[in-house]
Amino acid sequence: MADEIPSGSTPPTLRQRRLVISANVLLQIAALLALLGMVNWLVSRHYFRYDWTKSRYYKISEKTKQELASLQQPVKIIVFLEPDAEHEYIDKIFQDTRDLLKEFQYFGQGKLQIEYLDPERDRARAEQLIEQYNVSVPNVVIFACGPRHKYVTIEEMADFDMEEMGQSYRVKDYKGEGAFLAAIQTVTEEEPPKIYFLTGHGERDPESFDRDKGYSGVATYIKRDNLEVLKWNLPEEQKLPADAGAIIIAGPHIRFTQAELALLDDYLKNKGRLFVMVDPHTQTGLELWLQHWNVQLDDDVIVRKAGAMFGAELLDVNAQGVDYLQNDPITAKLGGVNTSFPYARSVHALLAQQGSSAADQPTVLELVKTSAEYWGNTDPQTQRTVFDPSRDVAGPLPLAVSVEAGKPQGVNVDIGVTRLMVVGTSSFVDNGDLAGGNRDFFMNALNWLLKREQLLAVGPKVPEEFRLDMSVEEMRAVYALVIVVMPLAVGLIGLFVWTRRRK
Repeated sequence: MADEIPSGSTPPTLRQRRLVISANVLLQIAALLALLGMVNWLVSRHYFRYDWTKSRYYKISEKTKQELASLQQPVKIIVFLEPDAEHEYIDKIFQDTRDLLKEFQYFGQGKLQIEYLDPERDRARAEQLIEQYNVSVPNVVIFACGPRHKYVTIEEMADFDMEEMGQSYRVKDYKGEGAFLAAIQTVTEEEPPKIYFLTGHGERDPESFDRDKGYSGVATYIKRDNLEVLKWNLPEEQKLPADAGAIIIAGPHIRFTQAELALLDDYLKNKGRLFVMVDPHTQTGLELWLQHWNVQLDDDVIVRKAGAMFGAELLDVNAQGVDYLQNDPITAKLGGVNTSFPYARSVHALLAQQGSSAADQPTVLELVKTSAEYWGNTDPQTQRTVFDPSRDVAGPLPLAVSVEAGKPQGVNVDIGVTRLMVVGTSSFVDNGDLAGGNRDFFMNALNWLLKREQLLAVGPKVPEEFRLDMSVEEMRAVYALVIVVMPLAVGLIGLFVWTRRRK
């Protein structure tokens, strides 16, 4: 028989059989551990990353991946954010920032050095970094490369909604990817572009702290993007700066001479970048000159009815931009955000001039418009509070236009182009009106002038919210199922198995 023991051999004892079985089990365990170790080693070096969320909330854009992979210099990132259980919105932003920076670090291929700092635990280090990087607000993320640095505030990382009667915030969308990519690119630029504010015609002063007329606030934001802010007195110099990345004309009140207008024209025709802001009811000479670039500055003030007081009707001269041009790099991320243009004139795109081919004409786009309830009052001295179709300009009215010239149609090669921004007021970014939508519009427009569209290409991410609305009876049923029924069922199954084995 097959199980007979050969003659002359001693059958294995029970202990020997147990030893053989134990050795066999140990060998199987060792082989399994070796196999798991090999699989783990392979997976750690050859793995696939995937975002399983429905909205791809944690997936970064291809543009960001390309920019991170092309970094030539190491960038240091210091996170001055702390999880805060008392303020859920800060905790949410901290977690999103940590997750995002993990992705940045992976695609940065070792070029990003990230430090998370808790000011409460390491106060000396926190004070050192605050002084070193000139941080003036809490909850920031600092980016540094060599002598250049920039910090991103929590307001620039996310948009918030107030809830519960203003007692708490809710994160409406998270803008960290775009803000962080912009910060990395600004600190890694070899030489910061120079932004010149023209003076000599009563323009706004970037060094003035005056609330109603000063531009020191917007100058601070320009510098934070590692741009150099300078002033240039055109009547004194009688020429334009040769090293200008862009030139800003902010609210002049004295007429430009024909020689100065000729200088501006030559500058633009040589691939210049110009930002023009002209207030209502001023004759600066720029009005007729801009028509050669297919831009019409209307001689009006944008108004709407604002109710009545003591029987007298009031006019609102603070125009709200609510309708943005879709798929434009300047306004693409401003959807749902109002921009305020106080005491503004309307700015239109003119039709192509007769006798010129379409290829010769600059491309003019109306970027932001008011709602239809606004109109352009052409005679504000009469204090009219009713729209006059024979004299006034009907809404909706454009508030700002962009102009681009020198780019052949159907050609994607970057050969250098002329760019011009025109806004019908200079008040929208003075120190008293520099707020969220206004600041973002101005900085987006300036970065577009500088051909830094990559800083505007990444849109915000909207957190997914899942709400489970249950009645009191349904909540009681779920409680009974989880706390009573399920544990009881497990206990009964265990008791049944134990009694069967006893039998």
